[in-house]
Amino acid sequence: MCSMVRKLLLAGPMLLFAFSPNPLGWGQTNQKTYVAPRVTQVVDETNLFRLRGNTHRLARPELDMGAAPANLPMQRMLLVLRRSPEQESALRKLLDEQQDKSSPDYHRWLTPEDFGRRFGPSDPDIQVISSWLQSHGFQVARVAKGRTVIEFSGTAAQVQEAFHTAIHKYVVKGEEHWANASDPQIPVALSPVVAGVLYRGEGFPLSWAAARPQ
Repeated sequence: MCSMVRKLLLAGPMLLFAFSPNPLGWGQTNQKTYVAPRVTQVVDETNLFRLRGNTHRLARPELDMGAAPANLPMQRMLLVLRRSPEQESALRKLLDEQQDKSSPDYHRWLTPEDFGRRFGPSDPDIQVISSWLQSHGFQVARVAKGRTVIEFSGTAAQVQEAFHTAIHKYVVKGEEHWANASDPQIPVALSPVVAGVLYRGEGFPLSWAAARPQ
C-alpha cells in the first residue's frame, strides 16, 4: 500500500468520529459547506499523471507469471481522494484542538458527514471523478460519507484502459497473487483530488491479493 495513501485514509484518528456508529460510512452526501472545486481543467486522456508509490514492492519481473485475463473481475476497488493543502492544515489543527482542554473544539467530535463537508472534495469534483470512472465502463457503487474514497468495480481490461497499468499474476513463496505491474496513471486534471487506488473486500485488488483458481 502506498504510504501516502495510507496516511490519507488514517490521518483522522478515531477520536475525530468518537460518537459516530459508522466512522467511514457510505452514501452520497449533499455538501452544505462551500469547498472550492479543484478539478479546474478539461479531463484530457492524453495528458497523464503517474500515481507514484501505488505498485507493490513484490511486483517484480522475476516473479511475474504474465498478464491477467481481460475479463478478470476487479471488485470493490477504492479510489482514494486527496485533501487540499488547506484542508490538510485545517484537519491537523482540529485534531490538536480536539485534545486541547482550553480549546472550544475540545472533544467536539465530527460525524462522517461533517468530516466530508469540511475536508472532502467538492460536489462538482466528486461528480467529475465519478463520471470519468463510468466513462471507462466501471460501476460506481458509492461515495464514502467522509468523502475519503469512491468504491467502484470493473475488469482487468477496464483497469488497463483507464489507469494505463496491466494486472499480472505473481508467484511469491509458492503463493499466487494478482497485482498491477506499474504505477497507475490518471488524467492530470484529476490529480489534485485523486491520491491512489486501493482494494476493499473479496476479489482482486489493484495493489495486491492472493490469486484464486479461474
